[in-house]
Amino acid sequence: MNHYQVLFSGEVAEGAREQTVRANLSRELGVDERKVGQLFSGRTVVIRSQLSQDDALAMQARFADLGALVRIKDLTPKTEKKLDYRVDRGDRGSDHTLRDITAAHVECPRCGHLQLEASHCARCGIDIAAAIKAQRKEDLIIEKRIRELRGGSAPKTARADNVAHFETAADGAGPEDEAKAGKLKSWFRKSS
Repeated sequence: MNHYQVLFSGEVAEGAREQTVRANLSRELGVDERKVGQLFSGRTVVIRSQLSQDDALAMQARFADLGALVRIKDLTPKTEKKLDYRVDRGDRGSDHTLRDITAAHVECPRCGHLQLEASHCARCGIDIAAAIKAQRKEDLIIEKRIRELRGGSAPKTARADNVAHFETAADGAGPEDEAKAGKLKSWFRKSS
């Protein structure tokens, strides 16, 4: 394959004089003294590209005979190694989602964002552990309330305290506040 370059940086072989090497390169490459001077500017210059390895080595040897040290650069595209792994498709075929990764993800209890385990949600920023703890407390309170309602005995002390609270809040209030308090009392009595 023709993927090799011959590069020259202005280096001369040991024991060779730069003026002699300049004259040799001018004759070999068929360029004038000004262009040969650019080859010795200290920058790396591509002499030839798209050469086979044998041609590049032959050119390197020819330049060495003239007293110039050149490098060969291989530009052959690197092929990627094939990964040695197997995809386990399981019973569901090719339907893979993030929910399939059960060991390392958590769902935000506030916004439902699914992410890798972290202390705070990447979308809404809440503390996930604290939110889960608060959610568990609410669930326990709701379960307790459902059990009480199914058992037929509503907690009378809580209802009486809340009604008394609404009644004291309505005392001394304006007509709008009394209407709101009345609606809240009737709603609370119906829900209890």
